[in-house]
Amino acid sequence: MSGKKDTLSILKHNFGRPSVMTWGWPLMWLSLMTFVFFGFRCLLKNAPVTFGVTTIVGCSVFLILEAMCILVLPVAALSTGFDDRILGRYTGVGALLLSVISGIPLMMLKVSLYNFASWITLRICERSVFPVFFHNEPETVYGKVLTLLSDSVIPAFGIALFFYGLLWSRFKSTDRFRACVIITAAFVLFKMDFTSVAAFTATGIWCFYLRTRVHNIWAPFLCLVSADIAELFLPQSLSKIDIFSVQTYADIGTTYFYSSIPAFFMGMVLLLFFIRVLDSFSISLRHEIHDDEYDDTIPAFDKSINLSLILTIAVFITIWVLIIQGVHL
Repeated sequence: MSGKKDTLSILKHNFGRPSVMTWGWPLMWLSLMTFVFFGFRCLLKNAPVTFGVTTIVGCSVFLILEAMCILVLPVAALSTGFDDRILGRYTGVGALLLSVISGIPLMMLKVSLYNFASWITLRICERSVFPVFFHNEPETVYGKVLTLLSDSVIPAFGIALFFYGLLWSRFKSTDRFRACVIITAAFVLFKMDFTSVAAFTATGIWCFYLRTRVHNIWAPFLCLVSADIAELFLPQSLSKIDIFSVQTYADIGTTYFYSSIPAFFMGMVLLLFFIRVLDSFSISLRHEIHDDEYDDTIPAFDKSINLSLILTIAVFITIWVLIIQGVHL
């Protein structure tokens, strides 16, 4: 009987909701819910449904449900209110406007890295690894609006709320580097897109920077939406490789490299400019905003390996192995 109680105590200690919320517990539920939606995606591959999962409507439904169930609802359930500083502080329209504009060089960086990764993947692996959620290219205005809503606005809000709201608030101000590594890694794993790993890594790092310097989640949200709008409505400014239409790396024309290489360096230069401006902005607010004023309510960084973290890693490894093997197609 005591052995049973000890087992239950161990399970409750590792998997039960902690008295003081840490970063590991939300990540565990993120991985489990991501695995559930990945399973649904695989089950509906050949199911007799009205809208296929690769159509704009079918994929949009999945993406909206994914954002709401995996990102938004857990924050609502786990947050204790304003004490969590999840939303951050309003620091003026100027900083938010800079965040919006920074989405354009971020788009240049993302598309360039995506093009490079597409070529390298086809060159080394001789095949493309498709993302879990994808749909046909929207041709009508209604299709583009639906794509913008389902692929950008709603997911961007969920991403900003969960990763740069809840998870960001679970780290002390002295643990910003660890927070950046963990949050960016979780963001990339959640996206389930092998070819876009480098692009999403750059996106995650930039959004973390915006959250730290602008002091609210609306900065990364607006930046993500701005980058997607620029990519969707300005396709001629920087061509993006369509991995669904190429068979080998030889099918990728040199024009992609002629546009991607300058765009990559231009995007880096512009982002460095925004870093300089936002650093000055943050310094000017330092006497008004003390980043560590909530640190007493945030748990210390847990360096130990617990069962919930092991489960999180195991679930994401399983998902990504299946993605690379093409199980979800």
